[in-house]
Amino acid sequence: MQYMLFSKHIAGYSPTETARRLRAIGLDAIDLTVRPGGHVEPERVEDDLPAYVSELAREGVRVGMITTNIVSATDRVGEKVLRCAASCGIHYYKLGYFNYQGFGTLREQRIEIRAKMRELAQLNQGVGIRGGYHNHSDAFIGASLSDIDFILDGTHPKWLGLYFDPAHAVIEGGSAGWLMGLDLHKDRLSMVAVKDFYWSEGEGYAGGRRFHVRFAPLAEGNVPWLEVLGHLKEIGFNGPVSFHSEYQGSHSFRDLTTDQVFDQTARDLELFRSWTHEIG
Repeated sequence: MQYMLFSKHIAGYSPTETARRLRAIGLDAIDLTVRPGGHVEPERVEDDLPAYVSELAREGVRVGMITTNIVSATDRVGEKVLRCAASCGIHYYKLGYFNYQGFGTLREQRIEIRAKMRELAQLNQGVGIRGGYHNHSDAFIGASLSDIDFILDGTHPKWLGLYFDPAHAVIEGGSAGWLMGLDLHKDRLSMVAVKDFYWSEGEGYAGGRRFHVRFAPLAEGNVPWLEVLGHLKEIGFNGPVSFHSEYQGSHSFRDLTTDQVFDQTARDLELFRSWTHEIG
């Protein structure tokens, strides 16, 4: 598997300093945000992405994948992002999201999005890059892995697959729903996201609910990582594994500084590697 750090929570460092910090915690790749407000703005991708890639490479770090807001083959800026990424030797990207439009709309939305994904898979094939549809919890189309199974039907997994996020899958899938969802997608995993969570009690959250999700270190969360890793081994997954390190803001167990994010990621990485050794 190809380990890397998602760049969302490490803003403020130059590419050179970012690379040096990554190497210091045992990583040689990054999952780079190429979306509005990200490390590279999509409109400037042809100027900024090659420069970013080159500066990282001088320090021995590569861009293993990019995270985008692309959801359609008709997005001209999105197509420019994909072609530039492919020309830089980047072979994987994460798609953007579709918001759930409310009760009574799901069947129609699934059909519309499936048509978009078939077109996007064709574009990916032409460019030579593989997309990943991320299963994100809450009111996004794809919170349910079975919906993504429907949506990706008819696309070739070489060009468009599942970006599997076990934490979000367990949030929505409880004790075994996540497993059955993974079962549906065992032949089309593109990437895997690493993070963990627990349910935290508190007031003032959406819908007046008593408990809400709080992202936490791997050692403290609810994701059955040994079981997850066992199944990844079973299916022979060897793609990008992006450590999301969601340790800033109100949804984190603590609001960490960027330096602390690196330190906590190092501990997560060490534990994750020990788990992979444990399963053999």
